[in-house]
Amino acid sequence: MTATPELPLARGAGVDGRTVGRLVELASGLLMLLDEHGITGRLPLDACTQASRLRHAVKLAVQATAVPSIRPPARAHLDPAGELRAWIAAQPWAADSGPQGWVYLLCFRDPATGEHRPYRGQGAGGHYAGHYWGWTDDLVRRITHQHRNPNWHGPGRLVQVALAAGLTFELAWVEYPATRGRERRLKNQGGAARRCPLCRGTGSPLDPAAVATAALQLEGAR
Repeated sequence: MTATPELPLARGAGVDGRTVGRLVELASGLLMLLDEHGITGRLPLDACTQASRLRHAVKLAVQATAVPSIRPPARAHLDPAGELRAWIAAQPWAADSGPQGWVYLLCFRDPATGEHRPYRGQGAGGHYAGHYWGWTDDLVRRITHQHRNPNWHGPGRLVQVALAAGLTFELAWVEYPATRGRERRLKNQGGAARRCPLCRGTGSPLDPAAVATAALQLEGAR
C-alpha cells in the first residue's frame, strides 16, 4: 500500500476546513496510486482530463497551507478550498441520485474458442455489439438467473439475442456502488472494449457470486 501524505489544514479553517483537508488527502493518495501503477496514461481521454483537473485542484489546496511568507503572491487571491469544491460539484457523479447497485460489463464470446466474438445482426443494417452494459441491484440474480436463462424475456434483450445466435458471455467488469446515471455515462462514452479487461488481456472472467460476497465483506469491515 502507498501511504497518503498528511497535509496540514488551512489556518482557521474550522469544520469545513477539516473536511476539505480530508478530501485533499484522499485525492492526493488516489493520484499517487494512479502514477505508481502507470494507470493515468491508459485512462480514457475524458478521465485523463478530469485527473489533470483534480491534480491542479490538489496543488492549489496544498499551496494554500504553505507559510504565508513563501506563498506565491500571484495566488493569494485564489480560494483553493473553493476550487476543490467546485471541481467536485462539476463532476457528473456528484449529482447522481437514486438507488445504489452494480454497473457491469458483459463480453460476448465464442463458446467453442473462448475468444471475443461480437454479435452481428442479419442484413446490411444489422445490429453489431461486442459488449453489454447493465445496472442491477442484485448482481447474482441478474447474471445467473436472468441473463443466463434462455427463457428470460425481461430487460436485456440484446443478451438473449446474442445467446440465441450461438454466442456466450462472461462478466468482465463491475463497479459498486454505482447508480443508473453512472451506467448511462459509461454507455455514452462508447468504446467498451477499451474498458474490458478480457479484450485488453488484463483480467479474467468474474464470478458474480464471488464478487458480490467480496463486496459485502468489504462493506462489513468498514
